[in-house]
Amino acid sequence: MNIGTLPARHARYRGDHLAVVFKDQRLTYRRLNARINRLANAMLGAGISKGDKVATILPNSLELLDLYWAAAKIGAVVVPSSTLLQESGLKTLLNKSDCVMVVSAPLFAETLNAVRADVPGVAEDRWILTGSDIPDGFRSYDDLVSDQSEAEPPDAGIDLEDPYNIIYSSGTTGEPKGIIHTHRIRGNY
Repeated sequence: MNIGTLPARHARYRGDHLAVVFKDQRLTYRRLNARINRLANAMLGAGISKGDKVATILPNSLELLDLYWAAAKIGAVVVPSSTLLQESGLKTLLNKSDCVMVVSAPLFAETLNAVRADVPGVAEDRWILTGSDIPDGFRSYDDLVSDQSEAEPPDAGIDLEDPYNIIYSSGTTGEPKGIIHTHRIRGNY
């Protein structure tokens, strides 16, 4: 099962059913799929393609949910990072995972600015922040997705053995290690 096809399927067959409740927002499957597609198309427009790693440093949010599903649709690989990471750990994780985009919250802008120069794989326009009051040097998540199409992104040709996300261990016995989950593994969950 290609998990990236699930949002579109639910939007088609259960479009008006409630899919997500987050704080004061209630999203139907149709509306959730439209949000996911806008982000997927924005990521493609930013040059993110199948196999590219996208790091997240986000608290629980709709943007985090959108990112997981958008990555599943276009074949990008999500690298979730702890919001508790310090500069040295974050720099190591971003470099070892070969991330080409970072999506975070404004709360972490100072830490991100401190490591940016040491993370050459992430281009200047691929440091994305959610929310409002975006500091200089970062791209707004809202601006990234605002004018994007809600149409399904092109088929990425995803194989079930393609990586879907990389979870880093805590590193209690040494440096954190990347644990790769494929689309098949995530589909089995």
